Amino acid sequence: MKRHYYAPLALVVVLIAISLSYIPVAYGHGIGADQTLPQYISNRQVSVSASLKPDFIDSSEQPRLVIRTFDTGNNATITGIDYQIAVQLHNETLLDQRFKPSDGIVFLNLQPDKNIEGWQIIGRQSVSPNEQVQLSQSNPVTIKNRIFTDGGLYHIIVTLEKSSTGLSIDSDRKFDLYVTVGKTFTFDNIETAEGKVTMSARTYYDQIENFAYDYANKTLSFSMPFNWEQTYVSQVPVLHIEVHFPKSIKELQSNSYRGTINGNDLDPRAILIDDYSLEDSRTMHFVLTKDMLSSLAKNIKGDVATFTLSPIEKPKFPIDIPSNDNKYIFEVAWGPDIIETGTPTTFAMNLQDSAGGLLENSAFDFVVTQNGKEMYRQHLTSGIGDYVLQHTFTNPGTVTLTAANINGGGQGASASINLIVQQGSNNATSQTPQQQQPSGCLIATAAFGSELTPQVQFLRDFRDTKILSTTAGSSFMNVFNAWYYSFSPYIADFERQQLWLQQTVRIALYPLLGMLTVTEKAYDIIPGEFGSLSAGLTASSMIGAAYFWPFAIISLGRVRLEKIDLRFLVAILGFVSAAVICCILIGSEIALMVTTSLFVLTILATSAVLSARTIVKVARTFNFYSSIKSILFKK
Repeated sequence: MKRHYYAPLALVVVLIAISLSYIPVAYGHGIGADQTLPQYISNRQVSVSASLKPDFIDSSEQPRLVIRTFDTGNNATITGIDYQIAVQLHNETLLDQRFKPSDGIVFLNLQPDKNIEGWQIIGRQSVSPNEQVQLSQSNPVTIKNRIFTDGGLYHIIVTLEKSSTGLSIDSDRKFDLYVTVGKTFTFDNIETAEGKVTMSARTYYDQIENFAYDYANKTLSFSMPFNWEQTYVSQVPVLHIEVHFPKSIKELQSNSYRGTINGNDLDPRAILIDDYSLEDSRTMHFVLTKDMLSSLAKNIKGDVATFTLSPIEKPKFPIDIPSNDNKYIFEVAWGPDIIETGTPTTFAMNLQDSAGGLLENSAFDFVVTQNGKEMYRQHLTSGIGDYVLQHTFTNPGTVTLTAANINGGGQGASASINLIVQQGSNNATSQTPQQQQPSGCLIATAAFGSELTPQVQFLRDFRDTKILSTTAGSSFMNVFNAWYYSFSPYIADFERQQLWLQQTVRIALYPLLGMLTVTEKAYDIIPGEFGSLSAGLTASSMIGAAYFWPFAIISLGRVRLEKIDLRFLVAILGFVSAAVICCILIGSEIALMVTTSLFVLTILATSAVLSARTIVKVARTFNFYSSIKSILFKK
């Protein structure tokens, strides 16, 4: 098996840099290193750093521990420091010794020994923990102990003693640092639909436990210790775990995956597909940033993190793929979601630098390979870093899509992902585009340029996962689609030809996206059938108030607006709401089509009238109603 040991580690470093790029210095738990927050000591901003190398115990590199105290103003090492250094793992003390470095740097070569009790300083006899060990970076000491016999989160306690001459300290100053060392756990004889296989997991945090695969549900699961207290989570910049499984397991090969932690769905950005690091295995990265962890910690208690991973048919877009040299990010989405032979697949792509910025005036080769044979190649260039390409696959199975030679960077500047192509019902060799079902967002698609843009994806995802997941929502959408598709194709075609109209519609849609984001929250509070009602109430009231108040003024005028009895509107709304609830309980889809449509229209009208009345009152107060009237009623 060919291994690229440092690729996954470099990937994590890039991801951390992206997620924390707005912070000048990162403090807290770190992969291989950590740095404390500065403290004001002797008129200096003083910080302590600790590093454990290599970053994972699988490496053959010489293990070492390096501690230094420095001035954050100029990064200069502070000499004349007397140290007490303790190292703990799983609450067990592996080292607790005093050191006196001549150059201010504690440089320890480590000799891992899982059978030793305590620690032993090589070449020194009977050194007590209270005795100061003299050393320097050029003259390090070697210590035999149990550091690096296991991976996980090492707690390094550094005490600057008051006897230090390099700093004026009234009392000992203690600093807590946390450094992660990765470890690979191998699990043999994992039952799959295709027989027993070996899987593995690499953790940069703590022990992997309860690793299992339920091949009936195609779900991997495992757990690890993790403290969900907010005060603890706030110190963790990133939680990273890798899962490796053979590429030969067909039921686990997918273009997208669903991940959960303690039953909570993970952000799609927290799950990354890596087909480069291991030649014969797919690597799945769980990468949870501090923001993700903090959000999860609001709903999770305890001291265990339980993960699940399962393939899903419809991928979560966009998918971010780092290049082999970790200088670029290849972001890709496609449609239709399910790739089939004979049906054209539209790929929407962009190139970003490692910080997530779009690469202007960029180029790459779009390459499709299957079974080691190149099937298609096209050179693409873009002034703004966005690309759209349509390709029809002819053979089912696993294919590799590669953004090769990014900006002329050669093999290292390439990013790949394996795609699953299913056998389609169309002629597999046909290059003629097939008629596809409308996405439901034709006008938005024309405005934003592609149905694969994040804005259109959000609208489609809201429709598919929220509205269409309920009977009431589906009934309403049947009526809405019949009305919407009666005119939207013509408007969308005209819109694509008019740049000014595209920009106008795009601006008009941004408030709608915000409203639907709020509506999504309302649905999550009360999911299911009644959640669809709360979502309909929330969305319709905001849309009516924001978009339809001019029509209320035009159709009714100021006098009739003020004469409308609000109690009458509330009574109608209450009647229609009761009718919808009754139809939900009865389960009549035809009746739901009528009542849900009336429900939405009533809310739109009511909110539009209320909004129009408010605007008219404000206009009369400030004496500019005549201006509004002249605009709306201009002949």
